[in-house]
Formats: sequence, structure tokens, C-alpha cells
Amino acid sequence: MVSFLTIAIWCCFAYSLVEGAIDSNALNASIRDNEDDAYYPHPNWSDPFDWMFLKAFADSKYKNVILSPISLKIVLALLYEGSSGSTAKEFQNILLFPEKKQIVRENFYRIIQALKTQEKENVLNLGTKIFMDIGITPEQSFSAVAMHNYHTSIENLDFANGTASSAAINSWVEKLTEGKIPSLVSPDEVKDAVMLMINTIFFKGAWRHEFPKNRTQIGGFYISPLDVVNVPLMRTTDKFFYYESSALDAKILRLPYKGKKYSMFIILPNTKAGLKTLLKKIDLDTLKRDFYYMDYVPVEVTLPKLKFDFKAKITNMLEEFGLRQMFQNTASFPGIARGEKNTLRMLYVTDIIQKSGIQMDEEGSTVYSSTDVQLTNKFGEVDNFFNATHPFMFFIEEPTTGTILFIGKVENPLHIDTVTMRNGGLSPEMPTKVPASTIPLSTDRLNLEPEIAGSNSIINRFNYFDLELLQEFSEANENVFISPASIKTTLSMILEGAKGKCAQEIGNALRIENIDDSETRKQLEKLLFDLNEKTASNELTTANAIFVSNKLKLLNEYQEKLEKHYSATIKPLDFSNPSKAVDEINAWVSNATKGNIPTIIDDNLFDESTLVITNALYFKGIWQTTFNPKETEIKCFEVPDLGCKQVPIMQKTDTLNYNLVPYLNAHAVEVPYKDNKYSMLLLIPSKGTNIKTLARDLQHSHFDNILDSLRPTEIILEMPRFEIENQLSLVDYLKPLKIQEIFGPNANLSGIVEKTNIRIGNIVHKAKIEVDEQGTKATAATAAVVIPLMGDTALRVSANVPFIFFIYRKESKNILFEGILLDPKISETTPAPAPDVVKSTPRTRHIPKFQNRQINLAQPRRIFPTYP
Repeated sequence: MVSFLTIAIWCCFAYSLVEGAIDSNALNASIRDNEDDAYYPHPNWSDPFDWMFLKAFADSKYKNVILSPISLKIVLALLYEGSSGSTAKEFQNILLFPEKKQIVRENFYRIIQALKTQEKENVLNLGTKIFMDIGITPEQSFSAVAMHNYHTSIENLDFANGTASSAAINSWVEKLTEGKIPSLVSPDEVKDAVMLMINTIFFKGAWRHEFPKNRTQIGGFYISPLDVVNVPLMRTTDKFFYYESSALDAKILRLPYKGKKYSMFIILPNTKAGLKTLLKKIDLDTLKRDFYYMDYVPVEVTLPKLKFDFKAKITNMLEEFGLRQMFQNTASFPGIARGEKNTLRMLYVTDIIQKSGIQMDEEGSTVYSSTDVQLTNKFGEVDNFFNATHPFMFFIEEPTTGTILFIGKVENPLHIDTVTMRNGGLSPEMPTKVPASTIPLSTDRLNLEPEIAGSNSIINRFNYFDLELLQEFSEANENVFISPASIKTTLSMILEGAKGKCAQEIGNALRIENIDDSETRKQLEKLLFDLNEKTASNELTTANAIFVSNKLKLLNEYQEKLEKHYSATIKPLDFSNPSKAVDEINAWVSNATKGNIPTIIDDNLFDESTLVITNALYFKGIWQTTFNPKETEIKCFEVPDLGCKQVPIMQKTDTLNYNLVPYLNAHAVEVPYKDNKYSMLLLIPSKGTNIKTLARDLQHSHFDNILDSLRPTEIILEMPRFEIENQLSLVDYLKPLKIQEIFGPNANLSGIVEKTNIRIGNIVHKAKIEVDEQGTKATAATAAVVIPLMGDTALRVSANVPFIFFIYRKESKNILFEGILLDPKISETTPAPAPDVVKSTPRTRHIPKFQNRQINLAQPRRIFPTYP
């Protein structure tokens, strides 16, 4: 008897659309759901393998396809746990699994934990089980890892008794899938097996926005531009996240399920025959960018009812991807089991089979008389229509980890079963071989390891806030200079005492799910560490302080957190004497910024103030290679709406890290400071791109991906000498990022002070930067919800058009300062250039006009009842 390891992966997705009667209470609940719906794309959403997996079944002979990438990844990770030698090396080389298996198992542990977190509105059953023949015994260490990290149990069966073994396996699958799959394997299929590894995933979800039954009608679905089949078409009108992608020539719609975890995305080509082209051109970067453009707007949706199964052998597909060793009789899996040597020597993978199913139907009550009218009246005339009446693709995601549970396509809703099994009476069909040119990989190797919210992911999340904040400022026709590091520090200090919706909004904006999480704490500590370092050539200093009314008392827990995690100074003040309080706060800020920001608070900002949170940041850096003042010349800088403006342009020839970033259509140049710990990154738009477009595109990019793409290049860098000084209120810039509740009367900051409620009156940010031939000098301060900034900028290649700049810590890639230069300004106090340098005309200092100049934590007014 030949011994072998058969891996059967079975995935079932049952998807139910609840179309029941909705009374007024239910309708109001639905409206509340609409108002609360929010979508923030995960920074590490998906990976290239998910899309390679789907592209392998792009051929039109597969009419309807549904696959589960995460199901396959879990089983491959389990195989890697038990592999060794060349088999393990192939997992590492092809799938980019780390050599240290502990990293892999921890990542999958986090994903599986997220998937097993239940919601009352939806059902997701995820299970993996290994069935071993009674003649072999699992390795104790493998059993422990499988159970703890992968929630996988091991059961011994007598495979010689095929009837009893198949019955045990089918019973487990039937229970997990709630009866959807009563029979997965036959007695003949398990008769010669040594081990079967089965993963099952079952999902049943109800729409957040129901499809009324009385709007479901028979209509035409174009299976080709000329051929139409009649199918039941469901319709609803509501607010959804929606975007029309010019890059994909398709519409993208997000359909959320009830609860706050799962969503289905449908990508509908604009042409009836466009699915084949869409599947060829679709790639991870384009999708990520498009998802950030999605708007929450009313959409009329038409969608066919679906019910089909898909069962496919995917062994050859994985071999085409380059994963071959495990399918040969030389495979090495010594870490899985122990037993008779000849049996274990023949342990290898013969088949990987995946079966999936999807059902979209009408479950629930049939009475639904008034909803159609109410939905129409609710939104009035709808401008957006999403008619999925021709082939489309779809996927279902779990947002907290960016994991795609299911992915597929629909070409003909009437096709119920698509089978590509070797056993089952049909001729075997193998997946299409995908040309390498169509696979959206950034490297030659494939990474199947899911990216989880470890330290790198948290850094990416923090940087997303920085880029989103910059995009909000880009709409103003003014120079911009801010310190996201300072702003995040202040918001984090507020988050420490925020509760309820206040905490949720700040956490969502900063991508902090739990501020007390160990990984989050590590990253915050790293950020604060980066903000306090002095070297022989550069100086970076930050200071945090809370000025609290002597009539209030900070909660001990809040005070301890600020002192422990932020090294914050707590200073009681008598706010009944505004002049003295203002002087003390301004003196503290002036001292922290080396006198560069002498004032941040005005007397008239202190009506009802009880608490002022301040952060001050000071940076002074010297270029690693300075610009020679003798080479500074008066040249043209293209100012928007004004044209050519003659300004001092510095110049140097140096080897700098550089790249023309194609997806931004911009030149990227890194200009380092001495000691090589800090750098300035310049992003200069290429022809055809303006600064506002660049800022919008930038928020959909990974900051560290831009840095990683740079390569040493000898260039002549030209950049203007300039300075920017801003004082502005952050309130109107934080509200579009969904930080709103802290400024309103219902703010819940009950974790800050005892026995009273407070709210944020304003957040004031003041920042200043000076860039010249020697280096950069930057300062910033923020009050009340205050974030002080200082920054330094260096440009390169001909920076004679508006550009974006960042100052960041090279090791951690934390962004300290960022800005947009539209018009180089030089203050009258700028030191004159050397005598032999062409002298620029003195210019007045420019301070953009913004509204309120500070941030106050004010007590809500109390209205006391009067009695006769």
C-alpha cells in the first residue's frame, strides 16, 4: 500500500440577504446604521497571492468562481510548520515565510483570533482539523502549535475502515457548515490515506441595507454583449461607499453586512465584455488607491440572486507558482508525525482540493410594503447607479486584519455547479496558467504570509494619518508647515482620557484600536524617543505639559499615564487670572522652542478654559553636505496663479537617494542631515501633475514604500531658500478625518478630570521653518489640543515648482514635520547671503490667515432649574 498525505481544503460561504418586513423601529435602526457606517482601508490589506489565485481561474470556461485565499494560506502554514530541509526552504523561498517559524505562527494566530471574534448579526465558523491514520502518532510539539496558534485539533481514524472514517469526517464538516455540506468525502477517497487536513470556513451574513422583496423582479443579465439570460434581480437604494475607477474602467461598490466587521466589495466593469480585461489589469496597488477615493453616497443597486458551488483541484496551480517540492515523494515533513519509518518516508501531498459555495437569496418575512417609498424619499433623486447585470468580480474582507476571506467572479448566475475535480465523473479541468506579466508582484517571489498589525503595520498606520492630514491642508492656496508628530502626541494624550465615541474617532484616525496594546505602546514610545535626541550636529527636543485649573483635579490614572508614557509636566494654574495664566503658558512654550515661538495663547481665548494641553517641538539640523552660498542664484520659481517668480535658488551636486515614483508621477529625493539620523524627503511633481493631485495620491501610498524605492544617484539638486510660519486652528482640518465628537457638547472626556465634563474648545498649532544653505531650523507648538512643530526641508533635482516635503527619522521612518511649498518666502530678518552671492530682494514674512489660534478644553455650560 502506498502511503500519502492528502490535503482537502473545503470552504463554504453561505451568504443570505435578509428581506423581511421592517417596522418603524427597524427602519430607524437601519438609518442609524447608515449614519454610523465608516470605512477605513487597512494599510496591509490583502496581498498579491489573493489576486494570483483568482487570475488562475480567469478563463471564461470557469463561469462562476468562488475561492478562499485565507483557507489555503492556513493549510500551507500548517504544512510549513512540519516541514524541513529542501521542502521548508521552498516555502521560505517561494512564499517568503520567515525561517523563524514562530513569526509565521504568531501572525496566523492574530488573523484566526480576529476571524473567531463573533458578532451577533453574522455567523462565521472557521475550523481546521487533521485526521491521521491510527498507525501514526502526531508529534507533540506539532500538536501543541497546531492547537494553540491555528486552532487545529488532530483526530486519529482507522482509514482502513473507509465507511467509518468518511462518516466521522463528514459529520464534523456538516456541523461546522450548519448542514450545507452533508458529505465531503466518500469511503473510497479516504481508504488509502495516511492523513487528511481539512479547513472549513462558513459565513452567513445579513445586509446592513436590506434588499426589499417587492423590488426583486425577473430581468436580463448579459452573459455576453449579445446573449441575455433572465434571472431574479434584487434592488435597493441606500448610501454606500462607491467609486468610479478610471484606472480599472469599472465601478466599485462596498456592501456592508450588519455589525461592523464584514463587507462584500463588487467590482463591475463599465462594459458588458469587460471582466476579462479587468481581471488582467487589476492589481493590489491600484485597488488600494481606489479604495481611498470611495465616497459615501446614495446609490441605486441592482444585483442578481446567486447560488453556486465551486470545487477545484489546485495542485497544478501551486506548482505553476513554484511550490513543487511538497508534491513529490522526496518531500520532508518530519515535524508532523512519528511512526513506522517507511510510512513517514512516503508522507507527501497528493492533492489540494478546495470546495466553496455562495448563496445570495431572500430569507425572512415577505411583508415589505413601505420601505421602497421611504428609501426613495430619504435620498430624493439618486445620481449613482450600480447595475450588476453583466459579469463582475467580488470579494469579502475582514477589515481589522485586512484579510480577504473569499474572492470570486460571476459570469452567469444560472450556472449552479462548477466542478473541476478528478473524482466525480467529469473530465478534469485545471486552472489557467497565468503569464508572469499579468501577476501583480513587486518581487520575483510570492509572499503568502499575511501582514498583521505588528510594529511595521502600526508605523504604516501612523503614517497614513500624516498623509491624510497633509491632503486636507493641500486644498488651501497657502504654504503649509505642520508637525504630525506633535499633533499625534497631543491627540494621543487626549485619547488616554477619552471614552466612547470620542475615543473611537481618535483611535480610527490614528489607526489605534487599543492604546494600551503592547505593540501600540511600543510604537508611541518609539515616536517619543525619536522626538528627543541631540547629536553633535543636530538637535531635536520635545516637551509635553498640561496646565490645569486649580479648581479641578486630574484623575490619578490619567496623570500617571501622562507622566509615565509622555514625560508630561502637570502645572496647576489660576485661570481666573487669564493674563498671568497666558504668560505662564507662553513662557513654557517659548522656552521649549528656544525662543522661536514666543506666544501661542491669547487672552481672549480663555473664556471658560479649564485645561490646556501643550506640546512643543524644536528641531535644528545641518545638511550632511551643505549648499555653497556662492552657487545660490536668483532663478524662476513657478508660483500657482502667478507664474514665474524670481527667488534665491540653492544648488549642489551630490549623490543622493532618488527615484521617479511612477504611481505618484513625482520625483522623490532624500536630502540627509549630518549624523545620518534625520533626512528631508522632497516630492516634486512631474509634468502633468499638480501639487493638489500629488497630495491626494500620496495619502494612498505607503511612506516607507517610497523611501524603500530610492536608489543612490548623482544629481544636481536645485531648491529654493525659504521659510514658512503658520498659526492655525486644527479643528476644521481634523473634522474631515472624522475627529468631531471631542469638540461638541456631548464630548466624553471623563477619563481626564474628576467630577466634571470637559470638551475641546479649539486646537491651535503654530509652526515655523527656515531652510538655507547650511540646513534647517524648525519649531512648532500646539495648545489645548496642542501640537507644536518644527521642521527642516531640503529639496533636490530642479525644485522650481510647488513641492511637498517631509522631515523624518531614518531608522523608524516616523514623520516629524511635513509641508507644502507653493511660494518661497523670505522674511526681512533672514541673514544676508555672502557678498559674492547674488542677493535676493528682501521679502516680508508670510503668515497664512487662519481662524482661531489656540485650543481650549472648556466646561459645558450648566443650566440649573429654577423653582417657584
